[in-house]
Amino acid sequence: MVSVCEDLCPGYRFFAYDNYRLYKGVVFDGKQTEHLALDVEQIASSDADLTLQVKVWSTNQKGFRVNHYIADVILVKQVTVAPQLSGLDSDIMTNGEPSLETTAPYENGTLFHGPSFQSIQQVLDIDEKGLMLRCNAPTIAKDNQGQFGVSSTNPFVDDVLYQAMLVWVKINSNKGSLPSSAKRYEQYELIPQGADFYVSLNVVSDQPNAMSADITLHSKTGKVYGQMFGAEVTISDALNPLFLQNSVIKTSQDRSVSAE
Repeated sequence: MVSVCEDLCPGYRFFAYDNYRLYKGVVFDGKQTEHLALDVEQIASSDADLTLQVKVWSTNQKGFRVNHYIADVILVKQVTVAPQLSGLDSDIMTNGEPSLETTAPYENGTLFHGPSFQSIQQVLDIDEKGLMLRCNAPTIAKDNQGQFGVSSTNPFVDDVLYQAMLVWVKINSNKGSLPSSAKRYEQYELIPQGADFYVSLNVVSDQPNAMSADITLHSKTGKVYGQMFGAEVTISDALNPLFLQNSVIKTSQDRSVSAE
């Protein structure tokens, strides 16, 4: 979505998106639709920025339109200087909470992501109000990045924003969850591949079937890389066996490759 918008608007670069919604994600299981369409409409402009509403959709076997993603992408001529996060606990960021058992979210059914999206290194702290994660931006060879790889955004890193929410929900309620929406995301600086960074999540609302949070990607010194506001996930017990099954399959495949 971002890549297409920047291609259409030379001289502008991505800064934020508003009103993101995930209607029906695209699962690449060999049965996915072969063609995805993308509609772009300019809905606002000024001397400094443009706002483009972007919709990703496809047509199902019955000929009906299926919406997948929608967001209002904001492009600017110059990105605002990154804010500084204050009040960070240096001891927690270095050592983590001593009483906290380290989880293995990519192996225990909490998350279902493959190696290219596995940024989380350690759960440093977690309580009913939020969590902090220590992460590392995966280094992905350009040939393995696909059609829309690392450019103005890094999809392999950005996904950890929602992963943090899935981890919080699983640890606090032992349920699975999936992303549904976000009010706004602002990106100030791209996190370099291979670099360490941190994720701080603050819970805004916690309900039996949904949870919303504000999430910040930042450095150890508090430099903000990106901030998501009003992100929401949908919670369901039914997701637990699906996530665990995928984790078991993925782990078996990884071990098979290693053995070869």
